Amino acid sequence: MKKTDKKRQQTILIVDDSEINRSLLADMLGNEFTILEAEDGTQAVATLQQEGSGIDLVLLDIVMPKMDGFEVLAVMNRNNWIKDIPVIMISSETSPSCIERAYELGVTDFINRPFDVWIVRRRVMNTLMLSSKQKKLVGMVTDQIFEREKMSNLMITILSHIVEFRNGESGMHVLHIRTISELLLKSLALKTDKYGLTQADISLISTASALHDIGKIGIPDHILNKPGKFTPEEYEIMKTHSEIGASMLNDLDFIKDEKLVKYAYEICRHHHER
Repeated sequence: MKKTDKKRQQTILIVDDSEINRSLLADMLGNEFTILEAEDGTQAVATLQQEGSGIDLVLLDIVMPKMDGFEVLAVMNRNNWIKDIPVIMISSETSPSCIERAYELGVTDFINRPFDVWIVRRRVMNTLMLSSKQKKLVGMVTDQIFEREKMSNLMITILSHIVEFRNGESGMHVLHIRTISELLLKSLALKTDKYGLTQADISLISTASALHDIGKIGIPDHILNKPGKFTPEEYEIMKTHSEIGASMLNDLDFIKDEKLVKYAYEICRHHHER
């Protein structure tokens, strides 16, 4: 039985006002690609909006009615499509200023007409291969960042639970603080943009909140775990845990400028202020 290759065919959008040119390019590329066509810039933009990342490459002419190739590139830049979809410009325009402008607007390659079949195919294949490698690399970096954040969160959770365990608590207190912090911050972000809270900020602050009581490490056991009411002197010592925690974080010279540590410092230092 013949094995079926389920790999998705790569999609190329050919943008040219000449039907003959579009047909020539489609024939050159053969049956190994899914070909979409647009006869002017407005159709090209509409197709990019509809297909999005489903388009792997754009072959773009410069001189077209309604919207020329440079205008298409401008729209692709405004929408950040140019970062994900490579563009090869194919044109009879050969002036250095024209080619320079095309590269400034983000094209990956520039092919002059009349074009050679082998050159077009080779450059298309090279561009697609390079784009594929870049996307794979970005994916690997994203996975690494995710794993690093996952491990950082795990270490923070372990540390905060150690503090809670020493204090005779179950560890649910830390989870409750993180959850409440996240809910409050999300509500605040919906009510006002005064603080410029992004989702990344909310995630960082909520994570940092787990460290709010790390200063309790510096409180003597006989006070920290005293079953009855504190004496005034013991209460004054207990209150220093916020200052101790902030001081511990401030002493971490090599990472104290990290956003997470800055948030944790503020939380440790001021979480009992009111």
